[in-house]
Amino acid sequence: MAALGFFFITLPCLAIIGFTCFAACRAQSHKVFKVLAYVCLALGLVCGLTPIGIVIWASSL
Repeated sequence: MAALGFFFITLPCLAIIGFTCFAACRAQSHKVFKVLAYVCLALGLVCGLTPIGIVIWASSL
């Protein structure tokens, strides 16, 4: 049950943090922050899409 809590509660929260970090870093003018923004975007997408992938995988069993 703890694994379900991680996949369906913690990962979406980390996705929100990743998208917020993306927006904050994208607004900065330095080039390093632009690169960091896309790292945060990738992290947010992975964390946000993982629960959806688990639901699709579980429904195919």
